Amino acid sequence: MKGCLVLIIVITLGMAKQPAVQKHVPLVTLDKLEKRLENSGDTTFVVNLWATWCAPCVAEMPHFEKLQQNYQSAPLKVLFVSLDTKHNQATVTKFVHERGLKNEVLLLDEKNEQYFIDKISTEWSGAIPATLFVNTSKGIRVFKEQEFDYQQLEKDYLSIVHQ
Repeated sequence: MKGCLVLIIVITLGMAKQPAVQKHVPLVTLDKLEKRLENSGDTTFVVNLWATWCAPCVAEMPHFEKLQQNYQSAPLKVLFVSLDTKHNQATVTKFVHERGLKNEVLLLDEKNEQYFIDKISTEWSGAIPATLFVNTSKGIRVFKEQEFDYQQLEKDYLSIVHQ
């Protein structure tokens, strides 16, 4: 009986640590996203820019999920920011549910691509996948236009943390 109680407690604690899949993917403007990043304190944000129709984007998503899971006690926040159009909000929400994504997912609500591309990074051609690493307390903003494997993603994250 005592063993069963311990097992139930362990299972319950394990389940409590697992974030739930979002029920709805909210729209966010670039200005609101930037304000969130600016007011992040010591948190390092890893902002992955992707779309449901982008095969390399979808392929790298598990690496971002793993990064957040492996560093869950660190001041790290992984955000998936979809570049699908806002008219596809239901499609993005369905995608999140089908994939069981645990990281927070937002849908960028901007009409002018050139505006948000240049505002995110003047180095960005507009191709995805792309990732922005931000830690405002350290004055760090690093942009990468590439597909990540887990080792490279972790290496880039840790290089920011150890600065």
